[in-house]
Amino acid sequence: MTSLFVKSLLNSTRRSRIAICTVSSFQRLLSSANFYRSDVTCAFAWSKKLNTSAPLQKRWLYTETDQDMSQHIEKEIMNEKKMSSSDSTFFKNWKLHQDGCEVSMTRSEGNETITVEFNVNNATDLVEEDYKSEEAMPQMICRPPFIVEIRKPSGKKIRISCQFLSEYEADDGDESEVRDKFEIVNFSVYQKEISPATYVCSGETMDGEMYEKLMDMLDERKIDNEFANELINLSTGYEHKEYIKFLSELKSFVDEK
Repeated sequence: MTSLFVKSLLNSTRRSRIAICTVSSFQRLLSSANFYRSDVTCAFAWSKKLNTSAPLQKRWLYTETDQDMSQHIEKEIMNEKKMSSSDSTFFKNWKLHQDGCEVSMTRSEGNETITVEFNVNNATDLVEEDYKSEEAMPQMICRPPFIVEIRKPSGKKIRISCQFLSEYEADDGDESEVRDKFEIVNFSVYQKEISPATYVCSGETMDGEMYEKLMDMLDERKIDNEFANELINLSTGYEHKEYIKFLSELKSFVDEK
């Protein structure tokens, strides 16, 4: 009799513990920490029944981070559009062709055709100067490497690769001395199209007098310091427009659900 009573009491206790565990588990499932997970589980269960798993899965991929990022990009676009860029008439005699971040400019000089090519990607620097107030923001400028191609009537071409000197390099030396804003990296001579088999002469190893003659050749064709400064202004304005387009594309990607 006593043993039956004990067994009954133990069974009752077990049932109570199971009930308590079940209630506790259900409460945890409905808690804020597990609410998202339970909703996803429920959504997958319903999507299985309705055979519409793809749309329901996609719905959960747009997160709060995406929304915050979209709002931040929108502010960035508005701030960038406030920055004005001046238009110059320096290149009015050049025929400009733009393809994304690549730009080519062509003009005729006597019996020669001169083409300048550059790409604004990864070519931005902060302007290094003293600011009057701490609130003043440093300005970004674009100084891309550029290629000057001179074509003769026969189709023979010389291709001169150039790069801008840093502010320190350009200002180094006697103040009365005119310093070049850019330098020659290498050059090659070829017919029709350049190929990997074309010989390329490095600016670091070429004869010093030949280097100066090449710089004079560019100077006579108005590829000089004035051209270099105007190219920086043109590149900076163009890179700024491309950056705004990039931000718009990024926002469109983030907003897509």
